[in-house]
Amino acid sequence: MLASESVNATIEAVSGLSIVLAEQNSEIERNNRHEVYFDINVDGQSQGRIVVQLFDDVPIGSRRFSDLAEGHEGISYQLSKVDAIAPTFIRVSELPRLSYSASDAATVAGGDTVEQLEVELQDAKHFHQEGGLVSLVVKDSRPRPVKERLVAYQGKLVTVQEQQGSVPNGSGFVITTAAAPDLDATNLVVGRVVGGMDVVEAISQLPSVKANTGSPFFKVAKLAGDKRADVAEKGFGRPFRRVIIAQSGVV
Repeated sequence: MLASESVNATIEAVSGLSIVLAEQNSEIERNNRHEVYFDINVDGQSQGRIVVQLFDDVPIGSRRFSDLAEGHEGISYQLSKVDAIAPTFIRVSELPRLSYSASDAATVAGGDTVEQLEVELQDAKHFHQEGGLVSLVVKDSRPRPVKERLVAYQGKLVTVQEQQGSVPNGSGFVITTAAAPDLDATNLVVGRVVGGMDVVEAISQLPSVKANTGSPFFKVAKLAGDKRADVAEKGFGRPFRRVIIAQSGVV
């Protein structure tokens, strides 16, 4: 081998090693991010910053939350809305999609599905025992309605049942304002608020759509399978003011 060829080979090897090390360092950095922040606006006015400390013993869930707060590959919580205010928590709506790549494959921790989050939920280390806890929505708290329809099968019409609506994609999250044990079965706790709990409390006091589940009209409509009851139920707790995450990132 000529001396020049040897030098070029060495340069290529060093360059390749540098790229590998850079990728490894980037991966380590993503895994070691312990705090994220959310700057909150209400009707366009700044309300302050919420800082969340992530739990190390929930590796997939906490890293997924960090990825989405940072805006990994363009997928971010920025401009997400607080879409529900409940007596024990506030909820931020899930992202409509987890990838904008040509392959549509999500590279956030846990990928396109909630399978890995469900595994961590089954072996949960933390529970909704107090206010200030942050959890990803992994499962739907309400059973999805089932609709029957006729389809052609082998030259005949058969009746099939389909569940309506969509399942959570593991990006929506809640912040508790009090103990909320009813969330333990559906939500994976990934961290706690260490700054800006006053901002969370202020949001929780905003006027919102009242849940009139006790109304006889709602009960009848629900039992009858009236879609209007389902639509109304989805709107329960929705704040009358526009509450959004103006900025988010890693501390």
